[in-house]
Amino acid sequence: MAWSLRRRLIVSLAPLGILLLVLGVIGLAVLFYMGGRINAILKENYVSVQAMFLMNEHLERMDSSFQFALAGREADARAQFEANWAGFGQQFRVEENNITILPIEQELVDRLRVLKDDYRARGERFYARPAGSPERTTDYFGTPNDPGLLGRFLEIKTVSGEILRINQENMFQARDEARATARTALLGLGLALAILVVFLGGVTWYLLRTILAPIRATTLAAQDIGAGRLDREVPVFAGDELGRLAETFNAMTRQLRGYRETNLARLLRAQRTAQATIDSFPDPILVVDPNGRVELANPAARTLFGVTLPKDGQPGPVWHPPEPIRQPIHDALNVQRDHLTESFDQAVSFRLGDEDRVYLPQVRPIRDPDGDTLGAAVVLNDVTRFRLLDQFKSDLVATVSHELKTPLTSVRLAVHVLLEEAVGPLTPKQTELLVDARDNAERLLRLIEHLLALARLQRPHGGTSFRPEDPVALLRRAADGARARAEDKHVELTVNADGAVPPVAADADRLTLALSNLIDNAVTYTPAGGRVTLSAAAGPDGRVTLSVADTGVGIPAEHLPHVFDKFFRVPGRSTEGGTGLGLAIVKEVVEAHRGEVTCASAPGQGTVFRITLPASGGGGRPDEH
Repeated sequence: MAWSLRRRLIVSLAPLGILLLVLGVIGLAVLFYMGGRINAILKENYVSVQAMFLMNEHLERMDSSFQFALAGREADARAQFEANWAGFGQQFRVEENNITILPIEQELVDRLRVLKDDYRARGERFYARPAGSPERTTDYFGTPNDPGLLGRFLEIKTVSGEILRINQENMFQARDEARATARTALLGLGLALAILVVFLGGVTWYLLRTILAPIRATTLAAQDIGAGRLDREVPVFAGDELGRLAETFNAMTRQLRGYRETNLARLLRAQRTAQATIDSFPDPILVVDPNGRVELANPAARTLFGVTLPKDGQPGPVWHPPEPIRQPIHDALNVQRDHLTESFDQAVSFRLGDEDRVYLPQVRPIRDPDGDTLGAAVVLNDVTRFRLLDQFKSDLVATVSHELKTPLTSVRLAVHVLLEEAVGPLTPKQTELLVDARDNAERLLRLIEHLLALARLQRPHGGTSFRPEDPVALLRRAADGARARAEDKHVELTVNADGAVPPVAADADRLTLALSNLIDNAVTYTPAGGRVTLSAAAGPDGRVTLSVADTGVGIPAEHLPHVFDKFFRVPGRSTEGGTGLGLAIVKEVVEAHRGEVTCASAPGQGTVFRITLPASGGGGRPDEH
């Protein structure tokens, strides 16, 4: 049975560990021995050598003291003798306690002790004699039968020199032994290291052949598989863990090949189906990935925008959308915001061939199940034909309204002449009928005028002229036109201005028309004794807000979203007739000025309409609507 990878590693590395352990033990033993020998040399011999050296120095000074005494320097000589005798005795005691070379060193120390004591006695006798006496000379130089102090000095020097010599010889012998031991240890360690290197080379070769080679083959195969070459298999070298790993890896590769073949077919079919699906739509449709590259586009989109689709699995270039849909696509990709359009005022126009086409853009983010952005789908609904029909309808309404206005003016004039009884007296019944006819004629005339105004506003390039205008002056102009009606209803009409208000780029006539409609609406729904307040204020964002606030009946919350719809009137809020087009005209005028109009109201608390317009930079004009 084949060994497992773990067992092979243990068997391969165990001898290496044992050899390292043996080398470590031998090295520690050699170091310990060498340290012991060095310590022995210092303790056993160097101390004695140093003691003999210092003792000889003190002996030399004591001998010099005798010579000073003979020369007449008694006081200095006696002090020098006593001082050096103490040092001499101390070094002798050191040597006496450090006898290591037996029995020779012991015999020499005993001999030195006798000589030391005799030398001390002779020195005391020398200094006991009177200064300058001839006995002192005899005590120092001696006689043929007595060596004297000088003779004992030389004997002590001889014995101490012998002690010094044998300790130095012992030090040299210990040094030679330590060198021999170190040389033997170095040879042994070198041989052991050579064996270790050879063994390590063998283990390395074995591991490279049995372990690293299969791992390298598996790594190369994994790189090839990662590059898409799923036909690559790992060779099976043995039946151990690496062999089982290779077999498992090969089985995984075979499964991946099967999955790729199946998934590739499915993916190709899904891609073709998706492409064929969007190709079947006549409207331009395209799909953008998070990086801004077009992944799918039908022929209509490719013709309209000239986009390039990916080829051979390579991503196409980053698409730069045209300005009208650039921000919606950016919002869909970055903040997952839908951009859905429903009305013609949100339409965008693109040039296709020799004609302009009008589209309603729909941009939706594409998300995965986790909510992450996968891209954005862009659909452009072609509403060119419907826009033309709407334009035809507006032109027809304008034409019919204009044609009706002339005969209606004649009828209205005739009714007024009859009511003035310029052609004869009227009965009460005739007067009642003519008053009713007059009111209906006035109502019909307002309806026709509103239809004409709305048709003019919705007509492209209607010749609107924008100039810097004073917002407060526009409010006063509109208020002056409605003041007579407000006074008839006993409604107070005031104009306020909060500080300095910058001018706005506006068409004065059209903006006055919008403000007049708001004021007329406020007067209509404000009972007698109420108040309508007009105000203008500068905002912090470089915009100007014009407000029309009343203290009228208010608007229920459910009707607020529809107040700007055409022909919409709040049910049961006024007994006066209206067309339902006034606020729609206001919205058209404000949007043509690149502004916005809002309404805030509550039943019984009045209504506030706010028009927000960009401040003029000195004659600039908003985009045409």
